[in-house]
Amino acid sequence: MTGRIPALRAAGAASAGVVLRLASTRAGAPLLFAFAAGGAALIAPPLALIIVAFLASRVLFRTEPKRIDLAALAGPLFAALIVGAFVGLEGAIGVLFAWRLFVDTRWSVNEAQRLAIAAGRPAETSFSALAHAWLTPIYGLTLVAYTAPHMVAGLPLDLPHLPSLVVMIAGALALVATADWMLRRAADWRLGELAKAPAAHLLTHHALFLAAFGLSIDISAGLVALLAWRLSHAAPLRVAQPSLTAVP
Repeated sequence: MTGRIPALRAAGAASAGVVLRLASTRAGAPLLFAFAAGGAALIAPPLALIIVAFLASRVLFRTEPKRIDLAALAGPLFAALIVGAFVGLEGAIGVLFAWRLFVDTRWSVNEAQRLAIAAGRPAETSFSALAHAWLTPIYGLTLVAYTAPHMVAGLPLDLPHLPSLVVMIAGALALVATADWMLRRAADWRLGELAKAPAAHLLTHHALFLAAFGLSIDISAGLVALLAWRLSHAAPLRVAQPSLTAVP
């Protein structure tokens, strides 16, 4: 029994080290916050609210104030009002959900393009090179539509029902495109040519959208995780690294 304690302590220390190394990366910290907020939303919603409030406060205090583009909100809000007038509140919430999913996907793709350009990889910024990043959220959207209606933060959400064949086709396309992208990045890694920043961002992109909406766990928790992810990117967490050149 006593012989197992050092082994358990070593395993715990190794796991903590992995988490700290992941949190210190630009892509890893937002993913950890997203999973923490999403997991908390499943078991303790007040805790998820505290996490999101903490991240939002960091954005307010650590970033420059930005002007809200009200014109960009007018279109989705008008569409939600029109749909809501005809089919009810659940249809309006469905429109806002689809719009939010599109906006977050577009931001993530633009971020991947920015990181690829900064890494000197312009070939990875084309639409064909980033089609896989759109297909995973599209699969999640089709699955949400197939399993609708849902409840999101106490509000009804409904989307036009899709047949299971559409969901399977969307899932197959996302799987093939993502597998092709991963094989290409694996080839770059073997050649020592991997652009780590855009690859890490897109890997977390797929993991988050799949966990949030592609596994049909809980739509509210998925939205909370996505919100935490965006807020973490807006005000990145910086973990102090030990200096190897410091002289005592």
